[in-house]
Amino acid sequence: MALPPAALLGERRAMDFRLAEEDRLLRAAVRNFVEEQANAVWREIERTGELPAHLLDGLRALGLFGLSIPPEYGGLGLSVVQKAIVHEMMGRGPWGLASFLSVHTGIGCIGIVRFANETQKRHYLPKMATGEWIGSFALTEPGAGSDAGALATTATRSGDHYILNGRKIFITNAPKAHHFFLFARTHNGISAFLVDADSPGLSIGQVFDTTGHRGSDIAEVILEDCRIPATALVGEEGQGFEYAKRCLAEGRTTLAARCVGAAQKALELALEYATTRHTFGQPLVDHQAIAFRLAQMSARTEASRLVVYRSAWLLDQGLPAIRESSTAKLMAAESAWQTVDDALQIFGGNGYIRAEYMIERIWRDLRVARVYDGSSEVQQIVIARQLRKGDLETPWE
Repeated sequence: MALPPAALLGERRAMDFRLAEEDRLLRAAVRNFVEEQANAVWREIERTGELPAHLLDGLRALGLFGLSIPPEYGGLGLSVVQKAIVHEMMGRGPWGLASFLSVHTGIGCIGIVRFANETQKRHYLPKMATGEWIGSFALTEPGAGSDAGALATTATRSGDHYILNGRKIFITNAPKAHHFFLFARTHNGISAFLVDADSPGLSIGQVFDTTGHRGSDIAEVILEDCRIPATALVGEEGQGFEYAKRCLAEGRTTLAARCVGAAQKALELALEYATTRHTFGQPLVDHQAIAFRLAQMSARTEASRLVVYRSAWLLDQGLPAIRESSTAKLMAAESAWQTVDDALQIFGGNGYIRAEYMIERIWRDLRVARVYDGSSEVQQIVIARQLRKGDLETPWE
């Protein structure tokens, strides 16, 4: 294959990494909200375990409850890249707030937007866009976490209804949810349903006291002969697992963006502390060991950011981005954990005091990123499977 003509090779064509003006405004608006409002009350959230009403009002004023919902249903209809911008900025603040928003607008909403029928969309999406109705995503079970195909919850057709039996676990937003995008096993495979929280036979079980994510309620959802109308089925019977995978690819990308935001915030906090804290007659930052650690933190965060936005861009092109989204989630979660842990090391003993310095809260919040939405081990399994299928390199066309 011949090279392009020299005249074309010599032509200067930019690979433009700049954000559009409207995206810069979006980034600034969310960052200002997080820094000026959410981070101002992080200790209150840690103490009470509740999200202050004014923060939810702030999300509503920015329209963020509807960031995944098309404008015809009252939402913003953001692209995946724009959603990654939002979640990166949310990652700079309390993760309980970020997780509450992420599940509602992400895996709790994307399946409705993509796979629900028009009647279902018009019923749920407008009130989700305003935050009046909060959505949740019920897939994980005690015996089916990352191996979601092993789920045991059943949905048995009975005339014009389905009868659900089973138990979901670690379901974010469950106590606050109006409805669940829920998965159960039908006679021909896994199917997806929209199940209202007030459905007879549905109850909330244990609400878990987690290490981080204060303000984001994570609980069991118990289904005991839960009776729902047949019209609650989303899409086709037996296609639920495919719907779940397509929701999770985007969810993994936006979670990776949140990890980038947390890592960036940790780097900034560590640099500020290392500049003002003195040991052996000089600022910490002047010690080579600390300077090199900060440089590595910066390099990891920058590399993760590029991988995350590449995955978001691919999803916006309509590509599945299976390997790329798993790569983004694996890389961003693992590198953010190392960066946040390094930041806490720079803070020394001060960093280990609960609710004293923000870095300790970030450290607790961030740890679970290596576990949920598919653990780091599962991401490596997904990547390896794609490699065996010949998915070796992302095309540049």
